[in-house]
Amino acid sequence: MDGIYEWLRNVAVFFLLMTAVLNVLPEAKYRKYVQFFLGLVMLAVLCKPVLALGNLSDSLEQALERLTLEEEARGLRESQIRIDGLQQEVLYRAYEEEAAGQIETFLKERGLEPLQTEVSIGGDGEDGISVERIEVTAQRTEGGEETETSGEARELKKELAEVYQVSEAHIIIRLCGSRK
Repeated sequence: MDGIYEWLRNVAVFFLLMTAVLNVLPEAKYRKYVQFFLGLVMLAVLCKPVLALGNLSDSLEQALERLTLEEEARGLRESQIRIDGLQQEVLYRAYEEEAAGQIETFLKERGLEPLQTEVSIGGDGEDGISVERIEVTAQRTEGGEETETSGEARELKKELAEVYQVSEAHIIIRLCGSRK
């Protein structure tokens, strides 16, 4: 019952703020943009209890994190520069470090502590730079020994394969138990 009252209070406060913002706008030409944004916020406020009931807020958050990771990976691919010799090696190393950093952030968001992350970059043909191999060793933040064949490792493998467009056979994930 308290949840319903809190939700109604949030909706009422939002409508008061929305009315105040719309009345304070100096020019009518910005009104449609502000209304659009406030409509999106209102949708989030109204859907919050429904998402909480179905425990969908976590799924929605994970999907958003995954899309963000895909966008970062796409940005890396789009910003490739074709250069020769030593500069190419520097570029490859920087790309590997950036991809490893993204993967470590991804693992931390999944409740894993990355112990070692290696990304191998290759190719400079028609497709440009691409990830050839990913090797990750991570430790669970909560107990339980797991092996590379666990369901969680397979799910991580699948997501990394989709994001970095590399075969799952070229991704090695080792999950260890937590520290005691």
